[in-house]
Amino acid sequence: MQRYRTQYTERNKPGLEGAIEIEMEVVSDYLHVGSGVYDIEILKPLDNIQQLVESALKGSIPDLSGYFSPVTHEMAKYGEKLVIPGSTVKGLVRTRLELSIPNSCYVVSRNSNSSSEVYKRIFRNPRHKYSDKFPEQVCPVCDLLGNAGLASRVSFSDLVMTQGKAEFVNVYNEYYESAVKGSKFRGKVLYHSFNNVDLGMLLYGMGFRIKGGKLEGKIMLMGRFKYSDRRFGRVRFSLVKGEYVNALNEFIKKYNPLDFNEEW
Repeated sequence: MQRYRTQYTERNKPGLEGAIEIEMEVVSDYLHVGSGVYDIEILKPLDNIQQLVESALKGSIPDLSGYFSPVTHEMAKYGEKLVIPGSTVKGLVRTRLELSIPNSCYVVSRNSNSSSEVYKRIFRNPRHKYSDKFPEQVCPVCDLLGNAGLASRVSFSDLVMTQGKAEFVNVYNEYYESAVKGSKFRGKVLYHSFNNVDLGMLLYGMGFRIKGGKLEGKIMLMGRFKYSDRRFGRVRFSLVKGEYVNALNEFIKKYNPLDFNEEW
């Protein structure tokens, strides 16, 4: 079984440096990428709080529907504008590359108590994946995006909304602030010590494929509810300027990556 490795010393050689300006469009009805901030409003005083607590301790669940507003979950913001955190974009890219490049690392940080049938149907079970520590060598994905002991050669800025709007959408009786279909976000990806294959790998991880001799972004899944609610989570990346067909071709020729249809 062939295993791809990149020596640590190779990444220190001089190479390409630059920035790619990207745009991300929401192509589903909604996109929610949580900020971790949520809100709930007290609608009326809990004058009988002691009675309610005693009732709950006795096993009787009190009806609090009139006391609190539905929970609302916010998206991240920069000033008044919605943003998609750069860490979210980097996580998307890493996941797709780990699943696509045969015998790359498949980093699992925790055990899951549940699994999504949609996820398994789209990506299937990764074959020949492992998660080892490499004191002298590192897989191509870690070499590009870093790991616990290795700095990333790529930096993702937050993507800032430049077009569109957000609405609060009711999902399971809670409200999620969501960018609506057609909303667009822009940001930059900075890279250094790259060669053409590295550049092609980065583009492949963002969903770019070659169609008619040009780069075209495929539909990718991002954010909350992407595997459970068809209204959510579909995005597509495009380049604001620049063309990198040769770089993507070189990456595909070297690694023969897998591809997945995420439009479930």
